[in-house]
Amino acid sequence: MRKLQPYKAHGYGHTFRRRLSARRAGASEAPHQAPGAAPCPPALTGGESTPRGAKVDWLTCTWYPDPDEHVPATILGLLREVVGSTVVGVEAPGMFGYENGCRFFVEMNGTQVNVARVDFGGMHHGMRARFDLSGTGCSKVSSWQHVQDWIERQAVYKLTRVDLAVDLLMGEFTVEHAKEWYLEGRFNAGGRMPRHSTPGDWLCPKHGRTLEVGRRENGKMLRAYEKGRQLGDVSSPWTRFEVELRNIDRDLPLDLLTRCDHYFVGAYRCLEQILDAAAERIATHQKEGEITLDKLTVHARSAYGQLFDVLRLRLSADEVLGALSRPGIPRRLEKASLVGFNLAASPAAYLKEMNHEDQRDRV
Repeated sequence: MRKLQPYKAHGYGHTFRRRLSARRAGASEAPHQAPGAAPCPPALTGGESTPRGAKVDWLTCTWYPDPDEHVPATILGLLREVVGSTVVGVEAPGMFGYENGCRFFVEMNGTQVNVARVDFGGMHHGMRARFDLSGTGCSKVSSWQHVQDWIERQAVYKLTRVDLAVDLLMGEFTVEHAKEWYLEGRFNAGGRMPRHSTPGDWLCPKHGRTLEVGRRENGKMLRAYEKGRQLGDVSSPWTRFEVELRNIDRDLPLDLLTRCDHYFVGAYRCLEQILDAAAERIATHQKEGEITLDKLTVHARSAYGQLFDVLRLRLSADEVLGALSRPGIPRRLEKASLVGFNLAASPAAYLKEMNHEDQRDRV
């Protein structure tokens, strides 16, 4: 483990060195467990969600820290509020193009377990900072509302990844259900069948199968996998359904962190069978662009339709467009244009319909 940064003013060094010395001496600061008490979830699981409820299983966000902000100390303060007062930080090389980094640990059964990291500094990302909270870290968060409020206070914050997971500890729904839903076309979005893959030992199931639907490169992917078998129990029925959402062609809303059930169900319609919640769907920039263009077209027709009609009597259609058009994209359509917004989709159909109504009115 790398030597700790000298963040003594923020309590980094003393706490971590004291705990490390105790571990080397054979002592443990883990809480005492009464005889016969139920064991804690294994460190590798990241904890389990409550029965038939979704939880955040990964969080990544970025923001602009203040120029003089001590970024590791800021994150340490947040983690000690929502994860526990025993969180410690260790200097680490920057990742993902950032100059500096810091990893954060909690002690579990005498072992320091990584729960989060922060990366910051450098011009590659325009001086933004990045915070990653792992599945294990997410399982220990005492208040997601507190985390949501903290992010909301940061300058130009952006959620870049959020994983939502539901644990079916008794196998109420399984990988086989997910496979059937896929073959029945129930993961279709807009009439398109998403790609899929099948990692794991499907030919001789023992260590766990996984069905992945969608691609993370497109911003949304479902993983249904046999979690209990993955952890070594070949007879376990425990299955996890996990939706990974990224800010690719979409903006991730902040209340993803506190309305997990709604956004989990909203990711794919078939997931409504797993949870009884009103679906909340995240519109892609493509879809937002189609809706926005429809609205702008209605507004233009209402405000200037009669003018266009008069011009059309004096000029050809190309001359009318040449006289009224100017280069550029309306600000409200900028995001959609970045993802190859197709102007021949819904708005074109709308224009055709409007033109048909015009001809009908003229008759």
